[in-house]
Amino acid sequence: MSYNVIGYLGASDPALKDEVVVIGAHYDALGIRPAVNGDSIVNGADDDASGVTAVLEIARALARGPAPKRTIVFLLTTGEEQGILGTRWYVKEPAFPITQTVADIQIEMIGRPDSLAGGSGKGWLTGYERSTMGEILKAGNVPIVPDPYPAMRFFERSDNIVFARLGIPAHTLSSYNLHKDYHTPGDDVDKIDFAHMTGVITAAVEAVRLLANGPTPQWKEGGRP
Repeated sequence: MSYNVIGYLGASDPALKDEVVVIGAHYDALGIRPAVNGDSIVNGADDDASGVTAVLEIARALARGPAPKRTIVFLLTTGEEQGILGTRWYVKEPAFPITQTVADIQIEMIGRPDSLAGGSGKGWLTGYERSTMGEILKAGNVPIVPDPYPAMRFFERSDNIVFARLGIPAHTLSSYNLHKDYHTPGDDVDKIDFAHMTGVITAAVEAVRLLANGPTPQWKEGGRP
């Protein structure tokens, strides 16, 4: 048995309180793999303990301030590495009707800086050109740029794709620099750049605040998968 972990922050605006923004990350890793230098445990410090940390810190930061206009769901899912199982389950058994969800950001692999995103404290958004979410964040001076690796098709390789296929503007925030510790025992905490990660989380707090209080993201023509 494995579980999704869900919390939410109630909304304040009578006109928008029934709309839901989902912020998520997956907490599972790959467990035991062939040993590398005697180590067989894939701890998943970057993939995706960094994302889980971000979701928890975003929840902490927003809970200290004024209530958001829209409801925010903080979703930590299981089974991403086994086929996005936790998110698939969530959309069938959501905390709030899935038809009320207006945006989703997943956070995955923000533990190391990516020079193509601008270096320390900067992140990128998968499928940036597909919806207006990236433009909303840019207008709010949030330092999140387009995915520099479109050929890798990361938009389709994270939990966001489940929401996107239901018509919900959904993207993944990352700073994965294609490091060679991906899915290996080398993905350990001693390689996390905490100053960088703090910067990305700070940006993510502002991104979520914009989505909770500002314009609703919309798909661009041909952007919805």
